[in-house]
Amino acid sequence: MPTFRKRGDSWRAEVARNGHRESKTFSTKREAMDWANRRELELANVRAGKVTRWTLADVMQRYADEVSPEKAGERWEKARIAAMKTDQVAKMVMQDIGPADLAAWRDRRLAKVQGATVLREIGLLRAIWTRAKLGEWRYVDHDPWPDVIKPQDNPARKVIFQEGQAERIVTALGYEGGTPKDKREQTAVAFLLALETAMRSGEILTLEWKHVHLERRMLHLPKSKNGDARDVPLSRRAVELLEAMKGIDEDKVFTVNAGLRDAYFRQGKTLAKIDGPTFHDARATAITRLAKKLDLLELARMVGHRDPRSLMTYYRESATEIANKLD
Repeated sequence: MPTFRKRGDSWRAEVARNGHRESKTFSTKREAMDWANRRELELANVRAGKVTRWTLADVMQRYADEVSPEKAGERWEKARIAAMKTDQVAKMVMQDIGPADLAAWRDRRLAKVQGATVLREIGLLRAIWTRAKLGEWRYVDHDPWPDVIKPQDNPARKVIFQEGQAERIVTALGYEGGTPKDKREQTAVAFLLALETAMRSGEILTLEWKHVHLERRMLHLPKSKNGDARDVPLSRRAVELLEAMKGIDEDKVFTVNAGLRDAYFRQGKTLAKIDGPTFHDARATAITRLAKKLDLLELARMVGHRDPRSLMTYYRESATEIANKLD
């Protein structure tokens, strides 16, 4: 039987079954009782080899609570799960969902968003299905996804900053060099650093001084978008930009957050009268430039691509330019 203890304004529930112990704290006793009773049933089903019949929405929420926080893209993943929980398929018991149900969901999504978005959502759902099949959870005993046809991906985005555009945006943001005076100018420095290093915006804004080694002309990213750590080599210009950020904060290199960065960068583009490329296109622009300096494996290591073939899109020389190298 589960036990419950009141601690201040919260309730702590504890379950113990077959040598397995768990506990969790809730704001009300009712929530604690619901969780404890459900966990006891799940643990009994796992021991008996049975499937626990939870709705897909409930399983997705557990995934968001327990698995998503372990990932660099936690915020994106939780927002995606919250949106997907509103679809009618989420109300179904996960064990009862078959390929036809998922194909109908796919078609509903394709009527609203592009194929690339649906592919990302399918990737997340497949990860949820994989976790749900594990003995610890045991919400399904089959995987319907191999029988669902994936939509076609969108053509790779090919927008990059053209000559002079970056300089105009930086000028519009008021940055003229040296230590930035405010967060608007920090946005300009972050943008210039992205153009030098091909780092993602999130990697730049969360960068900590303890991982920056200017004397060795490199910085360390403990965790990137794909979950891997990597070391980023720094050009002389990148070192100058990071030197300019010293003294603003003891721990973090940048103190501007993603929301303000987006707002300031849009303002800069408007003042510079530039349409098209976004802050995130700075990475593609940087990789395109680096592709002329580094070989494929060097480039893959610098920008964190596991498969070097995915970088071929950044080798943009024309046939004529390549022909000139043959002589």
